[in-house]
Formats: sequence, C-alpha cells, structure tokens
Amino acid sequence: MKPCLAFIALSLLSASTFAANFPERPVTIIVPAGAGGGGDTTTRLLARGLEKQLGQPITIINQGQGGGVVGLTSIKNAKPDGYTVGLLFPYAGYHYTGQATFSVDDFTPIASFNGDSSALITAEDSPFDSLEEAVDALRKSPSEYTIHCAGGCGSVWDVPMASFLLDEGVDVAEIRWIPGQGAASGLSELISGGVDFLTASLPEAGAMIDADMARALTVLSPTPVENFEDVPLAGEIADEVVDGGTWRALGGPAGMPQEAVDTWQAAVLAVVDSDAFRQAMSQAGFGIRALNAGQLTRLMQEHEDDTARVMKALGYEAP
Repeated sequence: MKPCLAFIALSLLSASTFAANFPERPVTIIVPAGAGGGGDTTTRLLARGLEKQLGQPITIINQGQGGGVVGLTSIKNAKPDGYTVGLLFPYAGYHYTGQATFSVDDFTPIASFNGDSSALITAEDSPFDSLEEAVDALRKSPSEYTIHCAGGCGSVWDVPMASFLLDEGVDVAEIRWIPGQGAASGLSELISGGVDFLTASLPEAGAMIDADMARALTVLSPTPVENFEDVPLAGEIADEVVDGGTWRALGGPAGMPQEAVDTWQAAVLAVVDSDAFRQAMSQAGFGIRALNAGQLTRLMQEHEDDTARVMKALGYEAP
C-alpha cells in the first residue's frame, strides 16, 4: 500500500474506532455554579440519564467562583478530547462588566437541555394591574423606577427584559437596575417595597405568587408557561413572538472531535426526550429546551449580538 493511502486508511480506522469506543473511561462535567442552584440541579438531573446513555460514570465539578467565570474558563481551557465538557449558559454580559471575553468560538456547542423565560414581577399591592400600564409608566418616567435583576445585572433575567423594554420605546439606561444574590433576595426587596419590579423565572416566584404576595405582569415566552398559563405573554402587546430568558446547555472546549460531539449530542437529546428527565425537571420547576449543536451555535451567536445591543443601550461599553 502506498504511504499516503496507508495514512488515509489509518486515519479512517482511528476515527471509526474513536466513534465506536468513546467514551472508554469516566467523563467530567464542569458546572460554573455552586451546588444547589439551578445550574447545578439541572445538570445533575441530566447527568443521571447521561451515565446510562454513555455507559460511564460522570464526575460533576462545581466551579462557581467569579460568578461562573472560573468554571467557564476551565471548560474553555480543557483538553479537547471529549472527556471534559461543561455547562454553558448566557455568558456575553461578562464582556461588558470587564470580567471575561467569552465567545462561541471558545467552545464546542453540543446540545441544550433547559430553558426558562424571564418574567416581570411586581408586588401584589403594586399600582400596576397590567403590563401595558407598567410599560407606559416606564416610557414616561424611567428614572422613577427600580428593577431588581435577581442576580448580577447584565445577566440572564434582566438583559432579555431590558431588550423587550427597549423595543417598546423605554429608555432602559434611565431605569435603576438593582443587583442581588438571587430571586429570593429580590422577592424580599419587592414585597417590602424596596424595588418596583423584579426579573426572574416564574417558578422562582411561584410561591409568592400563590400566596398572593406578588404578581407576574408578563413572561417572555412564545407559549404559556406550564403551571402559569394565566400570565400574559409579552408578545401580546409587542405584536410579535417574544422569547427571552436563560438557557442551559452542554459544551466543550473548542476543537473537540466531531465523533465525540455526535456521541454527546445524541446522549443529551435522548435524555431530554425521556419521560424520567421531563418529569424530574417539571417537579423541580425547570423548563425544557432541546437544541442540537447547530441550533445551539445559532442561539449563542444571537445571544452575543442581542447582549451587545442591550448592554450598549444600558450604558456599558466593552473594554
């Protein structure tokens, strides 16, 4: 056999062997969040099914330092052999707060498994009975109102809501956006009258809504959210479909072998399609969003573009 033909044959054999045997040993999932939070909980629910699909044990490593920057950096810098992947989530805001400069090119998108829409929530005794009234007030006097971001501002809940308000003619830079330590602290501020609005997911505010202490004025979802079907959709006043919130997905470092990507992608999508996973996610109050690698790549690109638009409108400039 000629040398070049032998090399080609060996390469094809190696690729075939990789695809057939991967993974041959335990794999690792890095979670850029602390234990017990939404990112950790949803990833662990996914990992239960992935161990069965991949036939290997999975080690989950929590790295929530720096608001997730440490974990995302570990994913980016991991050896691109498919044995270390991690949780990806909306990350573009870090660029405008000077914390990091992640982009889709730093990662190998695999598949998404979770998505929850951002909602605009107010206290039960709020003067606003509808989204229309709230948006009108924010248009007229944005500097008079405060919106709690739930987590750090420039992140998963407030950026989509700011994008929606921007499209509705609100000067979002004049609103006072208040950072916090999560939806629980934001709800406490809301109920006590410390802020006018809160951005968070509906399940996070569900207990307060059920107790008639808070009201959801809208949710940025194209369809009604399970268990919150009465919450108005933002698209009803925008005259177009509005979809915004957080998403969670698996991805690896850039340059992963396509065979590894295909194996991971098939495993994630199989788990997401299972009754066990869907039931567990529903019971935990999390939504499902299944996207393949190509769709996830487009979502990440759109996320970067929209975040740039919103952060610029909010007065942030990329360093």
